[in-house]
Amino acid sequence: MHRRAAFLARTLACALACLAPGVAEAQPNEPARPGPAAPAGVPVTPPTLLSDPDVAYPEGATGDATVIVLLVVGEDGAVRSSTPEGADEPFLGAAAEAARAWRFEPARRGETPVAARIKIAITFRAPVVKEVEPEPEPELELEPAVTAPGKAAPRRPKERPQEVRVRGAREPGRTVSLSRTEVRQIPGAFGDPFRAVEIMPGVTPIVSGLPFFFVRGAPPGNVGYYLDGVRIPLLFHVGAGPSVVHPGLVQRVDLYPGGYPARFGRFSGGIVEGETAPPLDRPHGEYNLRLFDAGAMIETPFGPKNRGSVLLGGRYSYTAFLLTQIASDTLLDYWDYQGRATYDLTPDDRISVFAFGSYDYLGQRTATQTITLFGTEFHRVDLRYDRKLGDKGAMRVAVTTGFDRSRAQEDRYVRDRVLGARTELSYYVDPRILLRAGTDLQVDSYDVQVVSGTLAPSVARVASFFPSRTDLAFGTRADAVIGVAKGFEITPGARVDMFASDGATALGVDPRLAMRTEVTPSTRVLAAMGIAHQPPSFVVPVPGFQPGGLRGGLQKAYQTALGVEADLFEAITGTATVFHNAFYDMSDPLGTSPPQLSGCAPGTFPSDTLAGDRTRTSGGFGGGGGGATCGIPRFPPGTIGPDRSGGGQQGADSRGTQTAANAFEVRTRGEAIGLELFVKKKLTSRIGGFLSYTLSRSTRTYEGRSYIATFDRTHVLNTALAFDLGKNWRAGTRFTFYTGLPKAPDPTDDATRLQPFYRVDLRLEKRWQLSKTAWISGVAEWLNATLSKEAIATTCTLGGCQAQLIGPVTIPSVGVEGGF
Repeated sequence: MHRRAAFLARTLACALACLAPGVAEAQPNEPARPGPAAPAGVPVTPPTLLSDPDVAYPEGATGDATVIVLLVVGEDGAVRSSTPEGADEPFLGAAAEAARAWRFEPARRGETPVAARIKIAITFRAPVVKEVEPEPEPELELEPAVTAPGKAAPRRPKERPQEVRVRGAREPGRTVSLSRTEVRQIPGAFGDPFRAVEIMPGVTPIVSGLPFFFVRGAPPGNVGYYLDGVRIPLLFHVGAGPSVVHPGLVQRVDLYPGGYPARFGRFSGGIVEGETAPPLDRPHGEYNLRLFDAGAMIETPFGPKNRGSVLLGGRYSYTAFLLTQIASDTLLDYWDYQGRATYDLTPDDRISVFAFGSYDYLGQRTATQTITLFGTEFHRVDLRYDRKLGDKGAMRVAVTTGFDRSRAQEDRYVRDRVLGARTELSYYVDPRILLRAGTDLQVDSYDVQVVSGTLAPSVARVASFFPSRTDLAFGTRADAVIGVAKGFEITPGARVDMFASDGATALGVDPRLAMRTEVTPSTRVLAAMGIAHQPPSFVVPVPGFQPGGLRGGLQKAYQTALGVEADLFEAITGTATVFHNAFYDMSDPLGTSPPQLSGCAPGTFPSDTLAGDRTRTSGGFGGGGGGATCGIPRFPPGTIGPDRSGGGQQGADSRGTQTAANAFEVRTRGEAIGLELFVKKKLTSRIGGFLSYTLSRSTRTYEGRSYIATFDRTHVLNTALAFDLGKNWRAGTRFTFYTGLPKAPDPTDDATRLQPFYRVDLRLEKRWQLSKTAWISGVAEWLNATLSKEAIATTCTLGGCQAQLIGPVTIPSVGVEGGF
């Protein structure tokens, strides 16, 4: 069992008598340099922690431990040094590393920010120990107060530490931030941090188990994915596969459903940001072996004083072999890789390179040929230079290269060669004002590669939306986090983006504003609003598939949200948020299907809308005999598929691709309004869990007529419980429920919906400690253990209409995980 017990929310923090304005950024044994004088005799207010205080229970550790960390917090609130004591490794390293990344509201003598030494007790509890126990107060050593150079510092008497509840400050615009430690305990997520996105408030799935989502009414193609500031085309492998990055590399995943900071742009929907774990100064790694794939990651330091580090990781699927034993006509394959190297030129300067990529293939074997249903790959190399600007901030300069390719059929590809550069600056111009600014440039060279044959006229029209060309996007942005008064923070900002594609140009100006107000010590009010622009987008994120020419202009979204965050009980937090998003000139073939296009009810497509191959698929995604199927369109890459048949079949496919072309030309207005609730007790607690609920309504307006968006779901509920069973056993269960898709265009009529969907996911884990730093776990996990089927379309014939079901989409898994 993973003994990543939660860091107890209660910590001990005291401002020692040595609070002084002259604590210098120096090694522990260096003398401190004096700073500007502060008025004598004025009471000193201790620092207040603003960062997320969560510290994961270290890999390979056993038992409980309390680490006393001596921190030097500068006048800007940054941690200058972190010295742990009072325990053994790996607790010392885990506590010190986490504390170095914290950000504080600086100590103040009167109104003057001063540097301070404080001691914080971080208590780690293993899962087998009772969750709530009294924490011992550490005996604090005497510290000399800082005085003028050459004079002896008077010694202060020992004093008891002041007990302080340490809370993290959630950034306005961000709905939930989950660490990998917690994600590993979510049933159905398979330990994958990015899969936790689907449980977050505001997220509406297209189909259960598939990694494409509507976020506060924005379609999947309008949701941006970032990893360490690098934009990536997709997050997940084919079908219900895992993420394209090994989970051991990901430290945290954040969802910004709207009103996000100015550093994010060019998407009118939400933003999913993954942050990789920083290099460690000791070798470490982990591995996993499951029914359908295997993966591993290892990192080791090198060089004098461990100034450098090298990381290698990856995953490979052997489902191709397994599927041939079950369904000999199905081909499925995927793999990914990651590599990172860093080196500290000086204590303030670091260079690094981060390379990662992914490959997926899904095909169908017939008696005469192999038909490609989905084939894609992408690769990224990011070169970085990072510099610390003393106590004031940091900067980064990076250059990114990449290559994307998607296979529409065996002999036809869409390619994108990427070259980008970005700069990032974070600087405290004043102890209460953090300035964040940056620029980014990206050049994409697209082309359609036809190895043999020619495109049929109807297919060529769809392909014309993806011409060979070079696109350019350049943006600049800035915002400032301003502490207006104690407990009140405001963040005004803006970004400007210029787009050029196939001879057309456009300019997007995106103002942003966020506020955070502490009403009481346990209650905060968060507000975020902004405008976001985006070029025309594809149906779902697929590498290389980007419509060209800026036809119809930029999409625009007005995003607003207001929420309350509260500490409800011991170790339990909750948020409630209301939001409203308005979309203009939206390109959303999935959520929009006016009757002028399809002949189906608004909000649905005819079954052959995006069919380019010559096969029929079951389960609501393909055509049916003797009638028309209105529902979810087939996967779009087939729109530039081959033309290998003639006669009536060719005519039918021409009508399908003609409809697909019309769908890409449609621009609509949209609106989403809703309420989001999220309550969580850390899943790594002895008994932990969460409840995530979204009540929302999404509509589309086309030519003066409004109707429910195709994938509108009024209620979306996710809830989970995780239990420590003792003796290194841990179990969890998760329940998912959402209402059915709409069948009628009237947004006031909820009676005409498909049947609702629910599923139950299960997880069971047993852990063995092999040594002080090595462990291994056996994990059994099952997504959709109830084998629930989902209604996704309506099939209509002369005899009437009925719901069409797919599934069950279910993934049982038994595997082994381990690390050192």
